Amino acid sequence: METVLGIDTGGTYTDAVLLDKKTNTVLKKAKSPTTRGDLALGIAKSIDGLGLDDTAAIEKVVLSTTLATNAIVEGEGRATGLIIIGELPKGELPDNAMARVQGKINIKGKEVTPLDMAEVAAACAQIAPGVEAFAVAGMMSTRNASQELAVKAFISETYKLPVVCSHELSSQLGFHDRTVTAVLNASLIPILREFIDGVKRTLTAKGIAAPVYMVKGDGNLASLSFILEKPIESILSGPAASIIGALSLAKCSDGIVVDMGGTTTDSGVVLDNTLTLAPIGAKVGDWQTQIDSAQINTYGLGGDTQILAVDGAPRLTGHRVLPACRGGKDGVTPTDILHCTGDFEAWDKALAEAALQAQTTQTVSDYAEKIQAMLLGTIKTEVLEQYDSHLPVVAIGAPARAWYEKIAETTDYQVIVPEHHEVANAVGAAMASVEERVTALVRPDEENDGYVAHIGGLCKSFSDKDEAVAFASEEAKKQSIAAAKAQGLKEASAQVFAEDIVEKIGWRTRYIETKIKAVAKATTLKLKMQDN
Repeated sequence: METVLGIDTGGTYTDAVLLDKKTNTVLKKAKSPTTRGDLALGIAKSIDGLGLDDTAAIEKVVLSTTLATNAIVEGEGRATGLIIIGELPKGELPDNAMARVQGKINIKGKEVTPLDMAEVAAACAQIAPGVEAFAVAGMMSTRNASQELAVKAFISETYKLPVVCSHELSSQLGFHDRTVTAVLNASLIPILREFIDGVKRTLTAKGIAAPVYMVKGDGNLASLSFILEKPIESILSGPAASIIGALSLAKCSDGIVVDMGGTTTDSGVVLDNTLTLAPIGAKVGDWQTQIDSAQINTYGLGGDTQILAVDGAPRLTGHRVLPACRGGKDGVTPTDILHCTGDFEAWDKALAEAALQAQTTQTVSDYAEKIQAMLLGTIKTEVLEQYDSHLPVVAIGAPARAWYEKIAETTDYQVIVPEHHEVANAVGAAMASVEERVTALVRPDEENDGYVAHIGGLCKSFSDKDEAVAFASEEAKKQSIAAAKAQGLKEASAQVFAEDIVEKIGWRTRYIETKIKAVAKATTLKLKMQDN
């Protein structure tokens, strides 16, 4: 038996499962309200709900959380200083204070304008008193990271504050989005550090000494030390975990996965056990990042979504409120409707009926049926109609059975609501595995009649293309295996893929570049990751 404790901290509930990973069997499960002021408290209560007999038997703990996503959406990241090397990116940035210093790397990875470290020191001295972290970004740092690294070394030694370089998070050229990614990441470091410290204290108090991991937005696992350096990798970890858990529980390889939580409904498609990544990286709130994540569609409909009467008709506001049946005073919610229709009664039905009656002159039963029809119509048009109707709908989340069994009754969709659907996110967290990807690039160097290999901010010249590709491929392989082992794998192997990009000019072709990708993992994953 390989026993894994999976914990998902959602907007409304914190779920915990004890999973036998070898047989994919849920041994125990529990739910507890999420404690937004201190998430570790909700985690502790969910663990207590499992009634664990032998904590020493737990071999691994895996977390998924909305903490990073919510911090970005709600603008609660910690104050971050940004040092721009050379030209400014075009577009708004999420920094609290920014300074620009001279320096320039060209597209070939050659230094054109050197850094002036006295200028760097003056810029940092002006910013440092008002921030908790730093980000450093230069336009061509992905081709040569030496200037970013020099600034990082100065900040780390002088101020002892967290500092992140843009090239450490993305190998893509898009300067604005890469800079946004770096700033957001830096702003999350103090927040995730506090969360992880709280989780560690909680697990120690419970006698759980197993290694702890977190699900990344692409569905793969990361060690806590990795997350402390790159917390932005954990954005959308909850939806990614839900897809993994849903497909496992439903025992199918294709489907529309719909996760109805307390605040939103998240949905995505899995085909042939393949989780598709967002084509240009995760978008969170108003910010486009360059972080790999599952391609997720989100709609503001959950069990606690506010419903108000507008000109006599019920309307969803998209805001999360306390249901009337639990003492809420801000309208009604889908949870209240289920109490009024008799489909679900965990709290006070009379309070729910009173809240409905306050919105209408109709009878409570007629108005409840009207709202129910509105909600089912919304699920069909806003959530499901964007997908292939021939695919089965795998519905998970606490309210899923009540609403999606009605969808099955009133539409032609094939609906699967698997056992343990209410804790599918925690199941997915427990099932996630480690996979590390490293990319590299080889491009012509016309100036020196040769080729340049770029990988992880390293720039190396060659006279022969095959030598350059061989070097970049081997380096990518080494780095991906090292990264996988750093995530806790004792043994890892990597596959390397190389693709030549050429341009047709009449009857001739011109070589543009070679894209190289190395993928390291321990064994074949239950869910493969499809790159775009």
